[in-house]
Parts: sequence; structure tokens; C-alpha cells
Amino acid sequence: MKNLLSTSLALLLASTLLCQASMSERIHDATEILEKKQGSAHPIPTELFTNAKGVAICTISKGGIGIGGQGGDGIIFVRHNDGTWRAPSAFNISGASLGAQLGFSTIRYIIILNTEQAVGQFVGTGKMKWDATATGTAGDDTGVEGASTRDLQKHSVIVYRDSGGIFGGATFGGSSIEVSNETNQDYYGEHVYIRDILEGKIKPPTAALRIYNILQGKR
Repeated sequence: MKNLLSTSLALLLASTLLCQASMSERIHDATEILEKKQGSAHPIPTELFTNAKGVAICTISKGGIGIGGQGGDGIIFVRHNDGTWRAPSAFNISGASLGAQLGFSTIRYIIILNTEQAVGQFVGTGKMKWDATATGTAGDDTGVEGASTRDLQKHSVIVYRDSGGIFGGATFGGSSIEVSNETNQDYYGEHVYIRDILEGKIKPPTAALRIYNILQGKR
């Protein structure tokens, strides 16, 4: 029975990984995630968006018994020194997760990236390991639940769930993050690459207007 359940969960997780969302779907989901968070009793302070180098919004699914797997997808918005936000770039997440897991769950996150190095985890070429348990990640397990906005900005990464307060970054431990060139090119054009997005050569899509307004502190 245990083996059957484990196999079923593995197949469910695999199907989730194979069905990567389109850019339009990711923008739609990211808008819902951000609106829910900012409309909650614990919205993200506007100052964090204003001073961030980037903001990633993603959905991660986890499943397994004991040692499980996790995967998901999302988009990242990079802010340049002039204060403008670039068009979103798509990324995918995959990897194993450790712990007493039983079942299947999906959690949605908003990740504030305060350094160029943190942004690089989401826009670098090739797969990059994401270890959010490293020093500099703000979460429940780092004792910053009641920290001020100024104190939070000292962290390189701040992880929020779409409901509740700051969430411990351990959930991301050991994950690999990879730019989804296929998703970007399906949406922006065949010859568009991550460098084109980061250099501002791609016009921010009107579909993401609500997200840009929230990032700029508009209601």
C-alpha cells in the first residue's frame, strides 16, 4: 500500500512538472498571488518592493513519502537603477526535498531579492542550485517575524507565502532553478533571450500592468 501511494504521488508530481504553464498563465497566477497577499492582513511593505533588485513569484508543488520531490514554475521581475521594472522572465523549479513528507501540496510564494547575486539565481544561464537556508534569507527560522522593514532589507532574500507572514526559506533547500527560454520565446518571440529581457529590449506586457502597479505601490 505504501509503495502504491508513493508511486501515485510520484506520478502526480511528475505530471505537474511536465505541464509547465505558459507566460500568460504565469502572469495571471502571479497577479492573483500578489493581489491576495497585498489584500491580506499582512501585506508586503511597499518599501521592500521599492528597494528590491527583483521580485520572483512562483508556485511550488511537493509530494512524496519521507524523501520526496518538488517542482514548479514562476516569473521574475527585475528592477533597474532608474526604478523601472523589466518585462517578466519565466523560470522553472525542480529538485528533491527532505523531511517527513506524506501527501501532495502546492504553495505559492513571493520572493523579494535584495542583491544582484540573489537575482542571478533566477536569471543565470543553465541550472543553478537554490539553497534558501543560507545566511541572508529571512524566514520564520531566522527569528525575523517581527523585524522592521529596515531590518528586513538587510537580508539578501525575503520569502513570503501568499497567505500568512514571512515563511522560512528551508522549503527551497536543494532546488534547481532554470530560466525557461521556451516559455519566454513562445511569448516574446523566437529569438528573444534572457539578456534581451534584462537589458530592457522587451516591452513590459500590458497583461502584467496590475503587477507593475502593485510593485510601484499603487492600489
